[in-house]
Amino acid sequence: MDVNQLESLMRNLVIKETRTNSLDLLESKLADVDQEVYEVMLRSASLFQFLADASSDQFNIAARIIYDKALEFFPNGSIVVDQFIERCLTHPKNNVKQFGLRGAATMVDESVGLSLNNVQLLIQHCLPMKEVFVKTLLDMLVKTLPGVFTEVGVQEQLQKVLECNETIRCRVYEVVCTILEKRPDLLTAADPILKRALADLDTDDVLLQTSVLPILTQLLETQEGFAYVESVDLFRKVYVNFVTVEVNPYVRFVLPNALKFYANAALVQPALFLSRYPEALDFIFDKAVTGDPMLMAVAYESLGIVGKTNEGKIFLSEHQRHKMDAVLKELPNILHTTTEAFKVRFIDCLINLFSVESEPIDNRISSITQKWYETMTEREDLEMVQELFKVPFPDIKMAALRLLSVIVDYRWGQLFFQNTACFGEILLNRSLDVDVNVTQFKYDVIKRLSESTTLDSFVCDTLKQYVSEGAFYRKANVEVVIEGGQ
Repeated sequence: MDVNQLESLMRNLVIKETRTNSLDLLESKLADVDQEVYEVMLRSASLFQFLADASSDQFNIAARIIYDKALEFFPNGSIVVDQFIERCLTHPKNNVKQFGLRGAATMVDESVGLSLNNVQLLIQHCLPMKEVFVKTLLDMLVKTLPGVFTEVGVQEQLQKVLECNETIRCRVYEVVCTILEKRPDLLTAADPILKRALADLDTDDVLLQTSVLPILTQLLETQEGFAYVESVDLFRKVYVNFVTVEVNPYVRFVLPNALKFYANAALVQPALFLSRYPEALDFIFDKAVTGDPMLMAVAYESLGIVGKTNEGKIFLSEHQRHKMDAVLKELPNILHTTTEAFKVRFIDCLINLFSVESEPIDNRISSITQKWYETMTEREDLEMVQELFKVPFPDIKMAALRLLSVIVDYRWGQLFFQNTACFGEILLNRSLDVDVNVTQFKYDVIKRLSESTTLDSFVCDTLKQYVSEGAFYRKANVEVVIEGGQ
């Protein structure tokens, strides 16, 4: 295709009646487009007229034409492509800006860097847009911003966007806090933005508070972020703003976020947090007995997060033994009576409480988890897990298998499995397998059990036979048809 043919096609793209055919023809001739013709196309005024009026399907075709070819001609990036994206991002129509955003995301996904100017334009023009591919934009900025985060222009644009409404500000907070999970060294540069988020958290806007707190919880993923949260006294602010408020019509909105906030803090720095802020753990235990299924589910989830680490398990066992015993004894009844929607969440709590943090397993941790299980069930078998596995819903079966998987990491768990009448037979019964993911995970659990040195040899032999046949083995049924018979 030469330049004259291209210009003819581009003119037809502007005409609504000939647009679709011209676009299809252009895509079919892409193999004949050389770099020179491609660059002419990117600079064409007709192309931008077309983009201003194109439908979503036409956008998809245009994206394949322009951005696939850009990666073919310029795998390491090019000023020509940068200029095209810049023209899109500064176009008066938002749908053309969206097209530029799509191109920027394509480049970033293929590890082609964006120009600093285009990064700033994305912040300036796309972050404040009401209708934008939010996930695409945020994911791309999370990948792109760390290398240029301290640039003056980038900081200035982020500050300008913070003057927009609450929804837009939360986009900025989410990008920044997600970046800080991987790059806590940028905390100092991010401080002005975090201070604005903290100010939003101090407002009387409950919905805004409910949006901001989960975002700030991401800071607790690192020790540096934990230290920052302490330095700005956020643990106390959360307690004052959300926990001690006696009358709040929005309690079911804000309290779950406060629970998760404290639980994540205990996960990052268990000994430090639990010793300095014991009232946070009391708060979690209190909400576990409210009778409100939603709050109870979040409280138990939070308790599971606290007890996920060895330090958390030890603290709960030594300093919260009576409360821990009380919630564990109540859990079987909750699992029996709660709705299916909440059942998996309560099982997830147990998965975390019984999970192994590292190998080899510490004898102290093994003793704690065994005592918790026996306190909960008053048995020395896995009948409770077996009953959960019998529930005919794939998500609950999978949760029960995940629970079994963490329990049999312990020697006591393997012995309890062996003590459970019919559990082995139920696991090995392939006729009960109706979900591919459950079947595969069940196979993995059985394979680990078959390698046990604790189980009796005949039990291991049966498990090994199942493993040798594979996860999706089906015994063939041979039928003989007798001529003349019924």
